[in-house]
Amino acid sequence: MDIFEKKQTVEAISTIVKARWFFALTIFLQGLILNLFFPWAPLPRVPAIFFILLAAFLTNFFYWLYLRQPIEKMGDSTLRVLKASQVFIDFIWVSAILYFSGTVSKMAVFLYFIILMVAASLYQKRGIIFFTLFLQFLFTLLLVLQYKGLMYSTAPTKEIFGVEFKVGDTSSLVFILIAFCSYSTATAIFAGYLANFFKRREKKFYGQTIELFKKTKELLQTKNLLKAALVKSDKSRLESMRTREELEKVNKELRDKIEELEKFHRITVGRELKMIELKKKIKNLEEKIKESEEINNK
Repeated sequence: MDIFEKKQTVEAISTIVKARWFFALTIFLQGLILNLFFPWAPLPRVPAIFFILLAAFLTNFFYWLYLRQPIEKMGDSTLRVLKASQVFIDFIWVSAILYFSGTVSKMAVFLYFIILMVAASLYQKRGIIFFTLFLQFLFTLLLVLQYKGLMYSTAPTKEIFGVEFKVGDTSSLVFILIAFCSYSTATAIFAGYLANFFKRREKKFYGQTIELFKKTKELLQTKNLLKAALVKSDKSRLESMRTREELEKVNKELRDKIEELEKFHRITVGRELKMIELKKKIKNLEEKIKESEEINNK
């Protein structure tokens, strides 16, 4: 299970868990009101409703508690078990309500179809087919129990399917079984269509998400490359500044030395010129002295 599939599963289970709080509470309050004001209706007694829905609330609380932890800590196998148990547990507690009410021919049977539709948000076609068969098995079992007189029904009822289902009434048994299987099969087909529709949209959305993820990854890589380039550019700029400062320092030193050399050159050249001039004067004086000596000797 990748992280995207995990998130999708957790979101779907969380939505069902939130809805189940209201769902179970509504069933409990409805049963309580009908027991108080319509005691003749084929309903479970208050203790039975209480214990059934208490079990549903406790199970839902466990789901809620588990889903509060970070998604990284959720194991793949545990999530798969939680996903599979959503519809399974709901079928069980609705079957318990039907059993303790004493008849399968009542409004609560429509809860089966609602739960089967919920399966479309969790499972693919094989899952929907499996739970449809499981549902039909549970209902058939309850129907046979009522047929055998093991559900303690106080009176025949024709609340849902329009026939009086008496103990040992084979024709009513077959009729109700065919009707329920037809309705549940039609619901499963519709749920399967919805599941296929949602899966296609989910697959398309998943593909778009993967593409967006790839583009985001490429953008992050480009960003990192630009960041690295900027860092290198900053380093180069700093090195360039340091080099320029060093060159300016060397140039200044060279200028100072050139000035010193020029000064020294001026001094030394001037001295040489004076020396040449003095040498000329000395030579002239020597020539004059020599001429005067020659004149004196004559």
